[in-house]
Amino acid sequence: MIPPSIEREHILEAVQKIDSEGVPSHRGLKRFFLEFEGKPYPPKYTISLANKFANGEELDSSRFSGGQETNNFLRRLGFDIVEVSLSKGKSIPPKKKLPDKVSQKGHRGERCPDCKVTVKRMLEKIYGSVESDYKVEVRTGVEEYVDTPFYQKLKKIFSELQKYRGHEDFARKSTLHPCDFFVPDAGFIVEFDETQHFTIPRKISFQNYPHNLELGFSPAKWIALCDKHDSKDNDPSDRDEQRAWYDTLRDFLPEIKLDFQRNAN
Repeated sequence: MIPPSIEREHILEAVQKIDSEGVPSHRGLKRFFLEFEGKPYPPKYTISLANKFANGEELDSSRFSGGQETNNFLRRLGFDIVEVSLSKGKSIPPKKKLPDKVSQKGHRGERCPDCKVTVKRMLEKIYGSVESDYKVEVRTGVEEYVDTPFYQKLKKIFSELQKYRGHEDFARKSTLHPCDFFVPDAGFIVEFDETQHFTIPRKISFQNYPHNLELGFSPAKWIALCDKHDSKDNDPSDRDEQRAWYDTLRDFLPEIKLDFQRNAN
């Protein structure tokens, strides 16, 4: 059975990873393919990979069926499924190792895989070990933090996001999906924020941050970028609030983890 926690955003993340790393030879196209932006992707492998972003691990292919189950699941998320026999000239790259050198031809937009590779290598050069797609066991519901010292801070931010357009149930995922990078020796995470993160809801969250919250970047600069880009993603309609809330929880992650450690001792 395909986990219902897999959402459209996780499929898109899987597609991005396939673009950068390819597909294992035994997981290629068969009878159907998922078509996105003119390119084909193997439906079952895409879902397996999407589960890593949704639940922290790649979903074993034996745990769900290809064909109807997989295709219907992807269609419900708004994706197009095409029969291979009805299409010509569609091919996907084989799975490949990361290149020793990043291409010097320039990046291919903000979703450029080479850019993330470069960031990771830069972090490795400075800090040593770096973990990609790091799973953080952090709950997304604001009431999960009712017994913590920062509950009122988070509740205020959550409430302001709800007031913005009247969306109230945007924290649907039970836990945060994996972070882009975790640097274990230095003890911090790094997120690769595309322009889709710079929205009015994100600005609202920053405006309600406590002044003593320690961050590795300038909130004022991020607010200015929110004003500059004013990005909008209405698929689903509350996606901007959802993204702003999940980004907020990542910013509070040091406090959240510190509180968990106190309670464990």
